[in-house]
Amino acid sequence: LARSPDSSMQSLMAPTLLLLAPAMAAAMTVAATGKATPLVPRVVPSPLPTVYVYDHCPFCVRVRLALGVKNVKHEVRFMANDDVETPTKLIGKKLAPIWVNGDEAPMPESLDIIAKIDSDPAFGTPGLIKPASGRTDLKAWQKEVQKPMRLTQRPRYVMSPLPEFMQADARRAFIKNHFVPIGDLDKPSWKELSEEEHDKFYAEAISMSDACIAELNAALLKLEDMIHCPQCVSEGGVSYDDIDTWSRLRSLTIIKGLNFPPKVRAYLDYFAEVGDVPLYDAMAC
Repeated sequence: LARSPDSSMQSLMAPTLLLLAPAMAAAMTVAATGKATPLVPRVVPSPLPTVYVYDHCPFCVRVRLALGVKNVKHEVRFMANDDVETPTKLIGKKLAPIWVNGDEAPMPESLDIIAKIDSDPAFGTPGLIKPASGRTDLKAWQKEVQKPMRLTQRPRYVMSPLPEFMQADARRAFIKNHFVPIGDLDKPSWKELSEEEHDKFYAEAISMSDACIAELNAALLKLEDMIHCPQCVSEGGVSYDDIDTWSRLRSLTIIKGLNFPPKVRAYLDYFAEVGDVPLYDAMAC
């Protein structure tokens, strides 16, 4: 973005990018402050498995969360958003997450990875993560917040010191492939726009923050009643409902001004701790 002639987007980016190092240190090395007890004993494979991810990607977070819930020590490698070579060498195309474990063939697709991890005794007792409940209310909630989430999150991702966006080319690659839903814009029409037009619409999305945040705050109040308890969104214990719901909900913590109701906040904090995946509160903007 630094090379774009659009001054409005540059003005949004500049103060944040000057603070990359301290913000990264604060947000990416400090875990949640709760005292959640691990659900199972620590598993330390040798050699350690590796997951290749983007930090902002909820599908990547699914795998990281599952590994944390199962208390499996692993390596996390953050790929730059414009890095095509690394994933292509591993699985033949640009995609994340990617699971690499010893001599096994690298594996994409978050749910396939989790199913493998949770069925293999090498990673602890199989079946710790219960099946999805099929709840339609959670899916409906996700659909309800999709537009305001895209309008608020996508510009903030590239304004924030996430590891996949440490260079301008990486930020540009994300913007090029992720439209903001303003007017009739969609994926095909977005690809026809210039960089300057992309930046203009991202800046416009930021200008819509107050209305979007109000909409999201109202939706979070609805979600409060859908969460069974801080330890599981659906009754019966940790399930694929949590793997999906929490991974998407985490992304909202990058938005300054959101009011998380008590049960939603406790749910976020619990899984940040037990799943060993930090939230974005320290870098919210």
